[in-house]
Amino acid sequence: MIRYVFFVLGALATIALDQWTKIAVSSALVRGGELPAEAGRIQSAVYPVTESWFNLRVAGNKGAAWGLFRDLPETWRVPFFVAIAAVAVVVIVLFYRSARGQKVLSVALTLILGGALGNLADRVRLGYVVDFIDWYYGDWHWPTFNVADIAISVGVGLLLVDMVINRGEPPDASDPAKT
Repeated sequence: MIRYVFFVLGALATIALDQWTKIAVSSALVRGGELPAEAGRIQSAVYPVTESWFNLRVAGNKGAAWGLFRDLPETWRVPFFVAIAAVAVVVIVLFYRSARGQKVLSVALTLILGGALGNLADRVRLGYVVDFIDWYYGDWHWPTFNVADIAISVGVGLLLVDMVINRGEPPDASDPAKT
């Protein structure tokens, strides 16, 4: 039971941090302090965190990672992403149920769930995801991202680490901690 408390509280903490950072940065950098109903209408100031590689700049992403599917018709886009997120949540929960005794896998799935739900909250509330971390080198900019994206990326990285550590072997049935 305690592992499910960790799962829920970890995901909620990830969502809360994601939403708080989006609200704080948007309040500071978006003209008028409110996010518009359309992603393309965000007028954000740029706050240079470092002079050579890192800014805060609010952007609205109507698509998935790197703006994929952003040109889907409005009537399809949000329901499509909500459906994808719903399927992802079900899959994550099912994997979590079978991750007993696998701490790295449990943390990975918790982060991925929190990140997915953090971005889903934006899609449902605004119709787009709020991104604000702008990494760049010279004129080359990495696609703008947010805390939910970081949680998902770290979670996927931990999944890869878990795959290397466990090499696809099922947990030892004689070890009660792993079953």
